[in-house]
Amino acid sequence: MTDRFSAFPHAAAICLLGTILLAPCQARKVKTVTGENIDFGSYKTYQWLPPKVLGKAGVSEDDAVLGPAIKNAVNAELMARGLKEVFEGGDLLVSTVALRAASPQLEAVIFPMGSRALDYTTPIASMGRYNHEGTLVVNLIDTRTKKSAWAGLTTETIGSNAGAGVKKIPGAAAAMFKKYPVKK
Repeated sequence: MTDRFSAFPHAAAICLLGTILLAPCQARKVKTVTGENIDFGSYKTYQWLPPKVLGKAGVSEDDAVLGPAIKNAVNAELMARGLKEVFEGGDLLVSTVALRAASPQLEAVIFPMGSRALDYTTPIASMGRYNHEGTLVVNLIDTRTKKSAWAGLTTETIGSNAGAGVKKIPGAAAAMFKKYPVKK
């Protein structure tokens, strides 16, 4: 019996490689929660709480790199939905948290072979990498009730350099706000 890849012996390998390489590009996960009995049409203004960034040294407020990127991305989404930023007395408080984490991934372990003198249970080398992932959380808090009106969380694979996370913030915010009750 022949399969569809027999005419092109490398086609299966190319398809598999393409799947592996493209998988991290599609790794964005978005979750949102909407408060009960919320009239989103009643919200006209919002004000910011300082953006928080969790890094190696702990939580920092108003991070010089991520803070402005988060504010710009979220502002664009809120303004596109008819809300206006104010410095005090807003209908909503915008609370954000960003997290960048690296998790190790072991890809191969190499054991010695071919010599009776070597211990076959002790690896001689291992190969791995770090997967970098960023998370953005946006919480819109009703200033009258002091309860969350809407919250969104998006997690996405990002590159290993610091600039990769900043470049992905607008797309992450846009993906999150696609699930916001008021459309653009």
